[in-house]
Amino acid sequence: MDLIVRRLAFTGIALILCVSPLASRAELSPLAPEPDWSALDAFQETMTREEFVHWINTLFCPDGSFWKFTVINGNEVTLFGDTEHTRLLYRLRLAPDLDSQLPLRATTVSGWKLSKAGTSTTKPLRGLVICLDPGHIGGRWAKMEQRFFQIGSDPPVIEANLNMLAAQHAAKLLETAGATVVWTKRFFEPVTAIRPAGLREEALASLYPSGGPAAVPASFSPELERRVGREEELLFYRNAEIRARAEVVAKLNPDLTLCIHFNADKWSSHPTRAELIPQSRLVAFVHGNYSEEELRCDDEKWDLLYKLLSRTSIPEAEAAESIAKQMEATWNFPPESYSNWAAARRVGASPYVFARNLLANRIYHGPVVFVEGPYMNAQDSYDRIIAGDYEGTRIIGGRTYRSLFAEFGEILARGVTAWAGGSTSTVVKH
Repeated sequence: MDLIVRRLAFTGIALILCVSPLASRAELSPLAPEPDWSALDAFQETMTREEFVHWINTLFCPDGSFWKFTVINGNEVTLFGDTEHTRLLYRLRLAPDLDSQLPLRATTVSGWKLSKAGTSTTKPLRGLVICLDPGHIGGRWAKMEQRFFQIGSDPPVIEANLNMLAAQHAAKLLETAGATVVWTKRFFEPVTAIRPAGLREEALASLYPSGGPAAVPASFSPELERRVGREEELLFYRNAEIRARAEVVAKLNPDLTLCIHFNADKWSSHPTRAELIPQSRLVAFVHGNYSEEELRCDDEKWDLLYKLLSRTSIPEAEAAESIAKQMEATWNFPPESYSNWAAARRVGASPYVFARNLLANRIYHGPVVFVEGPYMNAQDSYDRIIAGDYEGTRIIGGRTYRSLFAEFGEILARGVTAWAGGSTSTVVKH
């Protein structure tokens, strides 16, 4: 294998570093194809130097790491694979000013908003294509994904099921408002055809990054075999599955993709009600905030440039702030803070919107908003979650509640409608 991948795990968070045995070879993140740099030629001279620098410094790489891999000479950006500038990747020409800037083909979002937004009071989303991406696989894969827990004899909490319920409610309301709704998945089965056992070679490269094939033991102890199996699983559901969904998004070409998730704090192997955390926090992620370690991967440099130059950041931020406003109004939970976590950085006016370099919002083309709903293991939401989906209202903990999943769906639909220029009054409860 040309690619050697190193993965380090800290408190359950995978930090991916790319290491290549030869400086001339591409350095790639797990399962990533080698980037086609010529595909960026369509963006030559379509952005001014001032705008390019602004987006790098404020959204895509506020810590300045991007500039370690680049040299700007006048209006030309030269991108290298390494900080020593020994491996040339690409040269991007920027426009010196707005008058000389070449036209960029309008994205589907900007084209739709300019021509159709607000033209119908009853169908404000007519013509808009929204892709729903319910997070995680679920089903028999839920425990492998570590998105399953159960307290005593209570119904099990399976995040993929919760995400799907919220997405189904959102779909009905979005369609009623005139949108065309498409999906990355509809069932609790993987989108990818790859299975964990088919990733053994990649798993071994991850576990033995520096020595190459010669470092792999001739025989495996049961414990080492378990480690290899776990690495195969991680590559399967954290990488292969998301990359397969990205191919679906590329074919569907939506105007906006919503990645729908519920959040959680850590839980033990045998959780109890006493372990429920007091309060949920809410967040919506937009794409950005690359670290130096991530930018060592050539595919991530390509992804950054594609996202930046295709100008998806503006509609992405607008949609995220609109959805966040609806989350706050409906649930009134505080925003996440991430004060001690460099991977997420607050951007824009809303305290609920953060930039983060997640695989889904990096490789899904077009604007992507990654929405995290209430905590599955919080006192304010757990009983509502295990109550399931239902019509009307129920008494839970002495208070009257509608379905939490119906509320989540309404938040998404109202947020998208307000972003698109329509009135949220067109999104009715169902």
